[in-house]
Amino acid sequence: MAPNGTTNGKSTNDHDYVLGRDFLASCRLNLQHYLMVEDLGYHIHPSITIKPGMKVADVATGTGVWMIDLAPKHPDVSFHGFDIDLAQAPNPEWLPDNAKLDVLDLMKPVPEEFVGQFDYVHVRLLMYVIREDPAPILSNLIKLLKPGGVLQWVDMDHPTHRFDKARPEYSTKYLELAGTWPSTLATEDNRMDPKWVGKLASYYKKQGLEVLADDHKYRDKYHLGYYCEAAFMAWEEFKSKMSDEHAAQYDEILKKARQEMEQAKRGISINMEIRVVVGRKPQ
Repeated sequence: MAPNGTTNGKSTNDHDYVLGRDFLASCRLNLQHYLMVEDLGYHIHPSITIKPGMKVADVATGTGVWMIDLAPKHPDVSFHGFDIDLAQAPNPEWLPDNAKLDVLDLMKPVPEEFVGQFDYVHVRLLMYVIREDPAPILSNLIKLLKPGGVLQWVDMDHPTHRFDKARPEYSTKYLELAGTWPSTLATEDNRMDPKWVGKLASYYKKQGLEVLADDHKYRDKYHLGYYCEAAFMAWEEFKSKMSDEHAAQYDEILKKARQEMEQAKRGISINMEIRVVVGRKPQ
């Protein structure tokens, strides 16, 4: 398709993305994917039934890992991955036969060729993309659905964040600073402190979706060490977008936070709730 609001396959707003798109960022996304699937126990929410002939959209596909995991297991289902930038996605020649990729900017109107085409839309991890109000993006996701189609949105609920310890005497002083300092800098950019995720179900209802599920849970303790590693990778990506002065200050915080982790024998971690909201479009 012709890129929508893009130049050479990249959004004109690409410089505004708060995370990275290099190979380390791709490794982080893949790690987050497998940890999330383990914590949730599924790729597809149990309220959703996949049937032969269905068309599935994976929006904000990133590295395409969710779609690539599922496509070989459902050879009679068509998978279509979308992202504003496909730099992290695989070469099209290395996709499963029933999967393909296209550029899609959710901030722009949905191209007519994709309106009402999908039985199931999956979207994930937009917490640092949406500034305040998910309604415009939600409206576009709904436009992708056929009548009766279902939307599954998976995200991290930032206001629920906490800092877990394997033992009460372990310090998390600098880990807490590492997790909260970027949002104190970005006082005019509420993407760094998103509060809309916990209200997704109410946004669904306002736009006419029937809410089938509104689930939330903290990460399992068995995976917290790995999850904290992914968090450090994201924090390094945040640092790369800061001014030199702020990056130097944040680097010192991250160094001390890593020292805390070593002193606690990796027994401290940030944790926050995963939220999964599923809704059905009216027939």
